[in-house]
Amino acid sequence: MECWKIKKLHPQNFRNLKSTVFEFVPGINCIFGDNGNGKTNLLEAVFLLTNKKSFRKNTGYSQMLNIEGGQPEIIIQSAFSNENELMAYSMRMNDEGEERFLNNKKEARKTPSSSVFINPFDSYTFHTSSTFRRQWVDTHLSLMDENYKKTLSRFQKSMKFRNTVLAIGGKNAPNQLRAIDEQVAEYSEFLTGKRIDFLKGLNEQIGPTFKAIFAEEHQLNLDLESMFSLWDRKKIFDFYRHQESADLKAQVTQVGAHRDDYIFSFDGLNAFEFCSLGQQKMGFLSLIFAYIELFRYKFSSYPIVLIDDVSGELDSRRWGNLIRYLETKKFQVLITTANENFGKELERIPNSKKFLIEHGTLA
Repeated sequence: MECWKIKKLHPQNFRNLKSTVFEFVPGINCIFGDNGNGKTNLLEAVFLLTNKKSFRKNTGYSQMLNIEGGQPEIIIQSAFSNENELMAYSMRMNDEGEERFLNNKKEARKTPSSSVFINPFDSYTFHTSSTFRRQWVDTHLSLMDENYKKTLSRFQKSMKFRNTVLAIGGKNAPNQLRAIDEQVAEYSEFLTGKRIDFLKGLNEQIGPTFKAIFAEEHQLNLDLESMFSLWDRKKIFDFYRHQESADLKAQVTQVGAHRDDYIFSFDGLNAFEFCSLGQQKMGFLSLIFAYIELFRYKFSSYPIVLIDDVSGELDSRRWGNLIRYLETKKFQVLITTANENFGKELERIPNSKKFLIEHGTLA
C-alpha cells in the first residue's frame, strides 16, 4: 500500500459543512472552533471517504444529509497525494445508493487511504463495555484483514440464523442446528485464531508506545477472554452439540465467539478495576497508536489519523507529551480542539497548518 495523504477535501451537502475546499498539509493539521461549528463533521467526512462508513453509530445517508443544502445528495470530492503522484477521489450518495470515482472512473472497492478516528471519550466505554471492546477489535482487525472481515460477516449471519432456529424450535430444530454448527465451528476457529494473532502484535507495541507518548514505563496488555482459545473446529462443534439442549431451552446461543471479551491490563492488573481515569485514558490512547504502528508494519503505510479534541481529556503535561509524540511521527494528522493553549503548542510544530471553522466553513 502506498502512503497516500489527503490534500484537498470539498464536501457538499454534508451535515453543516458549507461547500468549502479544505487544503491540508502532509503533517499536522490543527482544526479550531467552538463546539457545534463543524470540526467533528470535517473529520467524519474524511473517515466516510476513506473507510466507506461513518464513525458515528447507526448513521446513514439521511442523518448525514444537510437538509438546508437544497440538493438531495451528498457529494465529497477530494485529492490525495504521495511523494510523486496526485489522484482524484470522490463519492456521491443519495436515496438510491452510493457511487465512488477514482480519477474520474467508477470504482467500487478501492480507496486511496484508510483512516483511524480517535475519540478520547471512548476510553470510558472501552473500559466499561464488553460489547464496545468486541466492536473495537472487530472493526480495527477488519480494516487490516479482508478475510477476517468476510468471515466475521458470514459468522454473524450464521449465528443470526442459529438464534432464529433456537427461537422457533420444533422437531426439526436439532437437525438444522447440526448443519449450522458445522459452519459456526469453522468460522469460530478462524476468528479466534485471528484475534489471538492480532492481540499478540498489538501487545508488542502498546508498552513502547505508552512510553514514547507519556514518558512512563508500564506493561500494558489486551488479552482475549474466550473458552474457544486454541480449540479446533471439531472441539467447538462438539461443544455446541453438548450445549444444544440448553440453548434450545434458552432460545438463544449462550456461548460463542460473538460473546468473547477482552481484558485490558496495566502492570498485570485489570485497568478498569485498579487504574485511575487518567491512566485508563492514557492506556486507551496508547492502544490506538499501537494499532496505527501495527497497521504500518502490515501495509508499509500509515493511515490518516483523525483526533477529536483530545486536549480536554488530558492534563497539560500529558497533552504536551502527546504533541511531541505526534511531531516525531510520519503519519498525517487532522486534530480538532477548542483549547487555545493546546492549539498554540500544535502551531509550534514545524510545517503544521491551522484552520478555524465557524458555522461549517473556514473563517
